[in-house]
Order: sequence, then structure tokens, then C-alpha cells
Amino acid sequence: MLSMNRSNSQLEFPWTGELDSVTGIPPRKALDISLPLLLRIMGEEELPLSAIMIDIDHFKNFNDKWGHDTGDKVLRHVSTIIRESVKYRGEVYRYGGEEITILLPNTLSDEASQTAERIRQSVYASPLKRQSKAEDESSLIPLSVSISLGVSTFPSVDGSELLVAADQALYDAKRRGRNTIAVFNSCKKNESSPVVVDVRFPAASSISEGNYVILTRWFRHRGELTEIEAREISVPGRGLREFAEGPMPPGGAVTAEIRGRVTAVERRGKSTFFSFEVEAEVLDLMYHHLKDHGS
Repeated sequence: MLSMNRSNSQLEFPWTGELDSVTGIPPRKALDISLPLLLRIMGEEELPLSAIMIDIDHFKNFNDKWGHDTGDKVLRHVSTIIRESVKYRGEVYRYGGEEITILLPNTLSDEASQTAERIRQSVYASPLKRQSKAEDESSLIPLSVSISLGVSTFPSVDGSELLVAADQALYDAKRRGRNTIAVFNSCKKNESSPVVVDVRFPAASSISEGNYVILTRWFRHRGELTEIEAREISVPGRGLREFAEGPMPPGGAVTAEIRGRVTAVERRGKSTFFSFEVEAEVLDLMYHHLKDHGS
């Protein structure tokens, strides 16, 4: 169990389970155990808790161009830099795929942002050396690696929304062009007007009302921007990812992340229909993404 050393306000992270086989850091299961305990301890002590969500930019390119062995090396490389950057101050977890999560107890938003920026700079300044077909040292090829980071802090953000808020900030960082950090801004969220999008998922789904969902592969449906079909959806808070197959509807395929909250769900036959609440600016981005891709 997590414990607080009251003399120096440091948290101990005695994770004794298996580490992630690729990165050598605690897995998502450890995060799911640690976070509720940390939130309880921080709440009792009236101390802040910051979360940083990290995504390796264009990670798929490393796997596609150089192979999965290189992709694994990139993950280990980035994880090692992150772990060393927060040693004795927090813990690092492999959230899933190329996403990594940091929990920083007793850390305010400004300090967490500074930590995130230091990590970003460290990764960007440390290219990974990849061996070419030749065996001599001169054949080492530097691979440039960058990351995007999102920061959120409890109690400014409700504990149950801490990772969701950090994930939303991460999305903002990626929208800005990647290789940058973003801090969750609750005021900006409150000022934005939500828009409801009708989504059809042509398969059975376990999503429910209230879930925060990401659509990754989707199509413009019936020529209307607010009616789309999704082929890949995920629920970050539950580590859930679902896929569906089917003929392409009118409008063309798009691979882009759209994040929002499910407000209603209806299951008809083999399809799942849900109302998807997104920020108005996200809907605007959807429109321009479709326009840019000629859909």
C-alpha cells in the first residue's frame, strides 16, 4: 500500500507486481491501484496531486518504417528518460500503447508543468541510435523522438477526472503540432459550448452513458457533419478499445481522434447508436479535417 512519510511529505511506491515487459516500468494495473490511494492520501493531507499524460509523437511511423523491435526500443528509451526525470518524486506507468502516465504527489500545477517541459526537452535532445545493416559504430543512425504532454492537478480537477483532464490537455498539445505541453484549463472548458454529434458504431459495444470516449477511425455519414460512423472507439478511463468492420458509408474515411462524452446510448440489432457531446471547437476541427482531406 502507498504510504506517506510525514517528515518529508514523500510518497513511497512499493509496487511488487510484474513490471511492463517492454518498458520496465509499472503497468496500467499498478496505476489503477495507486491512483485511488494517492487521491485519498492527498485529500486527507490537503495536498495537491498532479498527473501528466504522455504520448510518443508519430509512434506508428517507427513500427511501420523500422519494425516493432525499433518501436520497443523507442518505448524503452523514452520510459527511461521519464523515469529518471521524476525519480524519488513520483511514479511512472505504462498507460497503454505508446502512452505513459506520471503521478506527482504534493506537486502543484506550475511545478508539474515545469517537470513536463524538462522531460519534453530531455527526450527531444536525446535521439535514439539505431543500428543500420553494417556493424561498425559509424553505421549508427540517430532517430529523432519527440513527445506531447498533458498536465492536470487535483484538487483543481476532481479526482475522478484527473486522468481524463490530463488526456484532454494531451490532445490539446497534439493539436498544437506535437512536441509540446498543455495544461488542462477548466475555465476554458466551461466557456466552450458543447455540441452533440450522432454516432453509429456498426457492432455491439459496452460503452455506456457518461463514458469519456475517443473516436479514432470514423467516416462522414450521409453527407452531414453531425452524423458519423465510427470504426474504432476507446474509453481511456477503462482501458477499453473496440473495433468494427463494415462497408464504407458516403463521405470517405478519416483517421483522427475526436474526444467527447457519451450522453445517451441505444442498441439496435448489431449496431450501437450514441449521442456524443464534444466541444464546439472540436466540431470545427472535424469540419476542417474533412475539408482538408477532400471529403
